[in-house]
Amino acid sequence: MKIAHYPIAVALLFLLSAVLPSRPAIAADKTGRLITIRDGKLERFSGGAWHEVKKGGDISAGDRLRTDKTGLAVVELPGTGRLVIGPDTEMLWAEDTKEFKGKVARGSVWLNSKLPKGGRASISTSLATAGVRGTKFSVCSGEKAFCACTCSGEVEVLLNDGSKIPVQGGRYYWFNTDKPLPDVTKPAWVELENRNANFGFCFNCHEPGKKGELKRDLDLSIPLQ
Repeated sequence: MKIAHYPIAVALLFLLSAVLPSRPAIAADKTGRLITIRDGKLERFSGGAWHEVKKGGDISAGDRLRTDKTGLAVVELPGTGRLVIGPDTEMLWAEDTKEFKGKVARGSVWLNSKLPKGGRASISTSLATAGVRGTKFSVCSGEKAFCACTCSGEVEVLLNDGSKIPVQGGRYYWFNTDKPLPDVTKPAWVELENRNANFGFCFNCHEPGKKGELKRDLDLSIPLQ
């Protein structure tokens, strides 16, 4: 997501429904793997300093991660799916025995989840938490703004005041903390059609100006499966 030209970053969330076979709800292995890194680099904070994670390197629950301004990393998560970490992103893979929890300090992530039946995953920011079961979604976070955008299915956004906002497929919910909270969602394809710079992270997967059409070489450029 390109946020340099805006005083705030916007959070985006894309959701696809997934039907998955039943299996144990908790994965014993909490170690992931960096499948690929496009352009820049991915780093992990340990021992009081940032250290680069090389392709094929392990990533574990409890790790604090960040990409540089050009890095796009794809991480395989045990019992959860694949996580795409966008450029200039910092996040924590929180330790939890019951579900995947990603805590995004800034930037953008996309989770292609392969959760067991009854499994749950959530991505939280300082402003809201997006929680789902057995689905695919992404979140981009900023200091004063939040936007949840759903491709298909539905995602539930839990705001800090306890309000729950259902976001249906093809629509998005955006708010800025400096303004009153809206009570309606809007169609997302309009923003993609207009090449809205706040939706820059979307264009890793979607063709700009084509009503949300996915790129034909998506699996080649970003291995999400």
